[in-house]
Amino acid sequence: MQQTFHIQHAHITFPAGMPIPGIVSELKVQADTTTSAFASTHSLQAADLPAAPVGHGAIWPGMGGHFIATLPALHGLPARHLILATEEKDELAWGRRGEEVPGATSHHDGRANTQALLEHGDHPAAIWAAAYQADGHNDFYLPSRFELLMCYLAAPQLFQQSGWYWSSTQYSRNSAWWQDFENGYSYDNGKVNELRARPVRTIHL
Repeated sequence: MQQTFHIQHAHITFPAGMPIPGIVSELKVQADTTTSAFASTHSLQAADLPAAPVGHGAIWPGMGGHFIATLPALHGLPARHLILATEEKDELAWGRRGEEVPGATSHHDGRANTQALLEHGDHPAAIWAAAYQADGHNDFYLPSRFELLMCYLAAPQLFQQSGWYWSSTQYSRNSAWWQDFENGYSYDNGKVNELRARPVRTIHL
């Protein structure tokens, strides 16, 4: 039996029993203007979009950054294009150590996690990611653990190999998941620690 990730123009398959980088078999489970702007969603039909670049990691003109992959429908989410911002910021804390944030534990839905973090307040990495704008798009967010893993599998060259990147996926009341882009590891780190953040946006198909 094999486990297969489907990414546009590519199928990434792992033999049964082989650990998938950053994923384990059982996953553990400021502004008001930023929140309201982020809450608006953009639903475009595939026919209305310019053709996605063939190369993973290529700039997708007018779409806000780099095309990463087309993600399959999974865990209640529709199939969607994943787009990575061209900019990142370091020295950002996840925020609010010692507090469980309701609604911020999804390993797949970074948008929902980020919305929960904005509503909870004082989460610097999520606030910065949600405020990011490019090519007229203001629907960026802090990616989930799964979305960051897809970035690593499809276009690791777009990230710095030193240091770690925050996901929006909460690990516990004291820590959250991060992604490494040198070896593909993901693990948890204290919410007060300052890591990098890189926004993404998605286009539902």
